[in-house]
Amino acid sequence: MGVLPDRSKSIVPKVYHDLMTNPASPIIDFYPRDFELDMNGKKMEWEAVVKIPFIDEKRLLDAMAPKNALLSDDEKFRNEFGVTLKFSHDPDIDFTYPSSLVGVFPDIPHCHCVENIFDLPTIEGLEYHVGLMDGVKLGDAALAGFPSLATLPYNATLGFHGVNVFQQDSRNESMVVTIENAEERTNVKTATMKLGQRVFVGYPFLNEAKVVKVSDELFDYFPAEDGTSHPIQNPHGPREIDDFRKKAERLENTYSKRLGIIIGPVESIMHVEMLKGLKKTDEGATIKEYAVIPGMDTEFASQVVVDEVISEDPRFIEKAAVPIEEEFPPGSRNFFLGEFNYGRPLEVVGHTDNKAEVWLSVIKGKEVEFGKMIVQSQKTQSTYTPSFAVAKMLGLHPLVLSKITSSFSVSALGLPRLNLGLNLKFESKKLKVLGYSRRSDKGWEFSNKAIELLSTYMTKFPEFIAGIQRKPQGNEYEDTDFYPKEIAGAKIKEIAAWLKSIESKNFEKVPLDAEQLDSDAVMAIEQAADNALASGPPPEAKKLKGVPRNALMKPSDAEHRLGNQKFALGDRVVYVQDSGRVPIATRGTIVGISRTPRTILLDIVFDVTFMSGTTLGERCSPFRGSTVPIASVLNLTNKQVIAGSKAADEKRPIQVSNPLTINGGYGQNGYGAPAGPGGRGQFREASAPPPLRGSFRGAVAGQQNGFQRGNGFAPRGGRGRGGYSNDNDMASMMNNVSLTSDQQQMNGRGGRGGPNGFRGGRGGAAPQPQSFNAVPPPANLDARGRGRGGRGRGGGGGRGRGTPRGRGGIAQEQQT
Repeated sequence: MGVLPDRSKSIVPKVYHDLMTNPASPIIDFYPRDFELDMNGKKMEWEAVVKIPFIDEKRLLDAMAPKNALLSDDEKFRNEFGVTLKFSHDPDIDFTYPSSLVGVFPDIPHCHCVENIFDLPTIEGLEYHVGLMDGVKLGDAALAGFPSLATLPYNATLGFHGVNVFQQDSRNESMVVTIENAEERTNVKTATMKLGQRVFVGYPFLNEAKVVKVSDELFDYFPAEDGTSHPIQNPHGPREIDDFRKKAERLENTYSKRLGIIIGPVESIMHVEMLKGLKKTDEGATIKEYAVIPGMDTEFASQVVVDEVISEDPRFIEKAAVPIEEEFPPGSRNFFLGEFNYGRPLEVVGHTDNKAEVWLSVIKGKEVEFGKMIVQSQKTQSTYTPSFAVAKMLGLHPLVLSKITSSFSVSALGLPRLNLGLNLKFESKKLKVLGYSRRSDKGWEFSNKAIELLSTYMTKFPEFIAGIQRKPQGNEYEDTDFYPKEIAGAKIKEIAAWLKSIESKNFEKVPLDAEQLDSDAVMAIEQAADNALASGPPPEAKKLKGVPRNALMKPSDAEHRLGNQKFALGDRVVYVQDSGRVPIATRGTIVGISRTPRTILLDIVFDVTFMSGTTLGERCSPFRGSTVPIASVLNLTNKQVIAGSKAADEKRPIQVSNPLTINGGYGQNGYGAPAGPGGRGQFREASAPPPLRGSFRGAVAGQQNGFQRGNGFAPRGGRGRGGYSNDNDMASMMNNVSLTSDQQQMNGRGGRGGPNGFRGGRGGAAPQPQSFNAVPPPANLDARGRGRGGRGRGGGGGRGRGTPRGRGGIAQEQQT
């Protein structure tokens, strides 16, 4: 009564309804229908501050007093403190618990729950203990998940360090931690000793990882394939050197300015794979699985990597395989992973020769894949049009289309800012509306339903759309920008009422990368599942002998064995975990796939209702849907963990990372092609080279596609004054080339590139082959020639202007 509005009166007993709605009620002013909102800089109405007076407690209790006597016994009991109840499981009890809300909650069959009154233990006679209990684990011995600075040697001082936490350096003193022995820990020799080993990263918030690479400024270091202690080295190029310096500076600065921890210069960086979880081998052992997890860092400064911890995380302890009789005792219920009746439940009844005998629940015939057919049908019917095409189709400015399909705020006199957009896309939040919009690589796209809604909006309120068209690049809009002042407020209210009628705020918003089916397709899948369940044959029990261990899956092992499955919309699945909201062995169909940094979540509409089921955002019937992680279900359509068959090996997801920067090239330093399996070189297929350009003569002479300048081996020679081009590489190439007298040019303008396509020096002849004959130099060697040699096409002469251009005689004459 003190916090609810009158529209929520159904929550309180009926005797109080009159106090909340009757105009003659003494406390009717506690429940106003019209009130002022203070947006306080917010945009959405629900974010506003509601400006209503505080409740007068005395007036409220006085008004309720005459009504209290009219309460029923049940209503009075609702308003009193009850007793503490304890619910426990009793396997010997089996009954049907009736629904507490008929028509909403179903009955609970096979209920094994016992309800008892629980009396809290008394504390009389006990002494209050001040301080920590004996045996508490602190510091570096703290339990897994509790951070501690003591996992590395450190010292701390109070000083002005300018720690930046809220985008501004602190002005006062901060407690600054300095890591000790950082020089020794960051040494690359020390760091490479941890290659291939597990470590703990993220100091002081430690997470387990495995070192797959160590890098310093000059090299990358990888574990040796033969298991030796000598790591494989791969040298860095200029770009990698620059990248390392930037990473090292970033890591040091982040610890210093963001965390107030001085770690010193970063000389080496460890590249790791984070602990993903545990996985079960076919032999029954439980081992750790490491992988790159999206959204988590993989590069850490070596001096803040912790080698070992005292308290291991009990959730991730590797375990050796136990005998099949112990892991799958008689009477245990599991799932079958054989190709025959894949994913069906079973019960173990015995063991022979390290194999199991089971009773398997089988279904004759092949299960109909109705989900795939419905998904394919929806894809052919659903078409999306790019936003630019929609704008052209409707005659709208592209910015206008962008405004009205997202959130569009308008200020009205006497009213809070109203959102008059259709809310079909959310760029900043990276959300789309299911069945109406999606975002591709080329931009936003809209479905036929969205285009129809836009057309209706434009038809109903053309003046409003025209007002936006007049100012498409505006940011602030008033109601008078669209209508005259006399009717502006009423028209804006009319638009808001229409948007409320189409329930645009209730459109289902999903991440941009999410794959989802709309409500029509989900309801079609639900109906098909009902038909298949009604017409399908009942399950039968069949005894199987000689079932290997890897064909049995315990519900508790689902997370360790099913985490790498692949899924698609329409796939049939079965829930195999013995915990969670969904009953075990319940089958369903995938209608949505969403990705998070740690896992993938599946929206599933199940074949039957269950207590904790949802509507998946009003897409399916009540109690039929649920969102579950991929490791809790077994994919029945795309069978990927079939035991003991070639199909399992072909379909099982393989996660292999073969970097091309590994040893195996020429020499011991890793140059050349990296070694692949068997010591053979490992290459990538190169793309086709571009078409050749230029003449055959130019190709023979070493010309490339394009021109370069310089005195080395280049298509165009250097330019020098007063003599040779002094191109030794070019001259050595031409040692065996003899020139004819027609190719000689005296102080003229010779051919481009000389006899081999090179450009000669300025002021001399075309480049000549180097001669070692003991011939005295000409008398006019020091004369300053001005002619420009070597410009004619093809040979050493042609197009020359001859001797008259030189001021110092000939520039150079062929020596013979």
